[in-house]
Amino acid sequence: SSLQVKHNDYERAVLGRSVTIFCNLTSPANVEQITWQKIQDTLPQNIVLEPNVFSITIQAVTFEDEACYKCLFNTFPHGSHEGQTCLNILTVPELLIELQFIPGSEDLLILNCSAVGKPAPEISIYPSQDLVHLQEEYSTENLDATVTITKIYSISLKTMKSLGLQYLVVSMTHPQRNEEKRVPLPVNQEGTMDHFLNCMITAIVIIILFFTSCVISAVLCIYFRRK
Repeated sequence: SSLQVKHNDYERAVLGRSVTIFCNLTSPANVEQITWQKIQDTLPQNIVLEPNVFSITIQAVTFEDEACYKCLFNTFPHGSHEGQTCLNILTVPELLIELQFIPGSEDLLILNCSAVGKPAPEISIYPSQDLVHLQEEYSTENLDATVTITKIYSISLKTMKSLGLQYLVVSMTHPQRNEEKRVPLPVNQEGTMDHFLNCMITAIVIIILFFTSCVISAVLCIYFRRK
C-alpha cells in the first residue's frame, strides 16, 4: 500500500513547557481508530484511543515524559499503519560565576564557573587558556538526568594588568540558551584590603563617638540630679 504515516522521528521539549506531537496519513483514508502509545522501557502503554486524534499535547513536561510515542492508524481497507516519535526533554541552563583571591596571595585569583543543563552546557573563557590556567574541570551527572559542568581557573592579576585587560569574558553555549558574562578584574588585593581597613576605621570611630556621647550623657544626668 502507498498509504504511509507522516511524522517526525524526534521532537524536543523544554522542561516545564508544553509540546505537541503530530501524526497524519499521507493520503486520505477511512480511519476507524487512532491509538497513541507511550513506549518507555520497551513497554507500550495506551494513552489515547480515538478515531480522529491526530496529535497529542503534553502540558508542563517532566523528565517522566521523555519516551517514544507511537501512533497506530487502523484504516479500511488498507489495514494498520504506524509512526513513532521520540521525545527528548531539555533544560534551560544558567551560568554561575564566582571570582576571589587565593588566601594569602596578592596576585592569584580563582574563577569558579558552573552551569547545569540537559544536554550538558559548554563553558569557555576569554582570554585563551594560554593566559588563564584551567586548574580543575568536573562533569557530574545528576539524578534528574541533567549534567553539572564546573570549571575552575587560576588567573594572574599582574599578567592580566600588564596586557591592559580589565575583565574576563565567560561564555556558555547550549541548544536552549547562549550566555556571555563579563567578569571585571579587581584593581588589586591591596585595594581590597584598603577598602576593608577604611571600613574598619570608620566603624571604630563611630563606636568611639557613641560611647563618648553615652559617657557625656551619663555625666550630665548625674550633674543635674545632684543640683
